[in-house]
Amino acid sequence: MEQENNQKEQNVSISATDEIDEIQEIEEIEEEYLESRENSAKKKSLILPLVFFILVAIVIGIIFRTLSSQNEKEDSSTTETTETIEQAQLPVRVVEVSKQPIQEWVFADGYVSAVDKRHLIFETDGTITYMKKVDGRELREGDLVKKGEVLARLDRRKSDADLTVSLATQLEAKNQVLAAQAQLRQAEQSLIQSQAELEKAKTELAFAEADYIRYKELGEQGAIQLRDVEVKKTEYDNALANLKVAEAEVKSMEVSIETAQTELEIAESGVKKATAELDKTKVDREDYEIVAPFTGIISHLNIRDGEYWDTQRVQASSVDYQTITEQVPIIITPLDSEFDVYVSIPPFQGNSVSPRQRAIIALDESGRNVSGLKNPTNDPTKNADATGRVFSVSPSVSPGERSVNVRIRVPSGFRSLKDGARVSAWIAVKDNSNTEVIPSNALIFRDGNPHVFVVNRDQGIVEKREVELGIEGFSSWEIISGVRTGELVVTDGKDRLVDGAPITIVK
Repeated sequence: MEQENNQKEQNVSISATDEIDEIQEIEEIEEEYLESRENSAKKKSLILPLVFFILVAIVIGIIFRTLSSQNEKEDSSTTETTETIEQAQLPVRVVEVSKQPIQEWVFADGYVSAVDKRHLIFETDGTITYMKKVDGRELREGDLVKKGEVLARLDRRKSDADLTVSLATQLEAKNQVLAAQAQLRQAEQSLIQSQAELEKAKTELAFAEADYIRYKELGEQGAIQLRDVEVKKTEYDNALANLKVAEAEVKSMEVSIETAQTELEIAESGVKKATAELDKTKVDREDYEIVAPFTGIISHLNIRDGEYWDTQRVQASSVDYQTITEQVPIIITPLDSEFDVYVSIPPFQGNSVSPRQRAIIALDESGRNVSGLKNPTNDPTKNADATGRVFSVSPSVSPGERSVNVRIRVPSGFRSLKDGARVSAWIAVKDNSNTEVIPSNALIFRDGNPHVFVVNRDQGIVEKREVELGIEGFSSWEIISGVRTGELVVTDGKDRLVDGAPITIVK
């Protein structure tokens, strides 16, 4: 039993020892595991940047190889194209560089206005009671009217009454003038008579004085009686009194004449006043009528017989031409009128436009685009509806449209122009009468610079040249440098060309 118990204790002791060893081994394994994880983390922290750089290098290499491959392909393609061009002559059309006149143009849209047209309106309110008759009918647009003809009239019964009163007042004033003139003539006659009486009194006084002096001397000598002397003295005193009366009468007549003259002046002033009132009434009566100021054509008619006209119908603030033409009663245009074309141009072009510059006009209604007017002689006026000259250029920029207003004067004779028509205008702002000129379609642009292909006739190839441009015309350009007169430049087929390409010229 003891041996068995000892054996059991030994077995238990061995078993415990084994468990302790296993635990220690497990702990050592755990420590090694932890150490290996730490080392692995450290290794990963060192490997990741290296891997990143390796990947970047690989990508760069791939891109480089791709680009190199493309460049090789492009070089190969270019080489093949060049070889093909060298082998095949490309057909082209050419034009010879020549010296021609050329102009630079400024373009603008605008409208036509007859220079001498008149807007005819009533200056007062009222009902229209008369319209001019033409061949038994009322006036119409397009009718011909003569200068001085009454075209329309308002009800003017009040004006007629005012005219009658003014005429009566003038007549009365004229009668007062006649009466004052008669009174003045009478006073003048009386003055003449009084002056004659005065002269007679002076003569009688002289005789009376001479008799009195003579009789007085005789009386003092005792040759006559004293009574006779006193008689002569009395006659002398009477003659002197008569003289004074005659002088007073003359002065009275002179005052009467002055009074008559004053009354005449007052009467004449009354006539002037009455005449002024009459003239004013007549002028006021003109407000009731519309009279043709010249022989012309009715271009707009916006009234009819029986309508009521209100002066507020025409608004002074209206700036739209269409609105104005719809509000004004009648617009008349001369038979053969000059025209003004009103256009607006950008401020940066305003300095290049000046009076007397040539302009061409094309009607928008004609269905043609002015920018497309072309002809071999570089003279677009042959295809225009009218030509004219710049009449005036505004020195300021309009605040609303931020543009410069230009007026072009078109002489009479261009019957295709109509008042109010919308037009396109070109103004020649620069001119060179003799310079190298090529068509616009001969130009190509590389990196924004103009080039042309010039034919080398000896080698049968083209040379690409950069040129310096000058004035731009309708369908051509002035060449300042780059080509010479007589050289051939390519117009058609140039898009397929390169410098040195062989070509064949076709017509």
